[in-house]
Amino acid sequence: MRHSEQQQQCNRTDDRPRPPMPDFYMPAMWPVELQQAVIDWFVAWRKRRLYQRLLRLSDRQLRMRDLSRPRLIEKLQMSLRQAVEEQRCERGR
Repeated sequence: MRHSEQQQQCNRTDDRPRPPMPDFYMPAMWPVELQQAVIDWFVAWRKRRLYQRLLRLSDRQLRMRDLSRPRLIEKLQMSLRQAVEEQRCERGR
């Protein structure tokens, strides 16, 4: 099997679980856990920005979107660390 065929086969099976992290770290390895942590923090920060933008809407507009102002305020006041942990739990990590 040629490399391009292997790549196509890998692209078709995206639902596979991630390979386990090796017990030792090789200097040429990409820091996968660090990358995932940065992504988690960025997504939590983006959600917080979304909540801020949603709070600018009127109560009527929020009701039309099935949202409540107290729930948005609660989510907005949550620390980023809590938001990241909540996100990781939802992902099933």
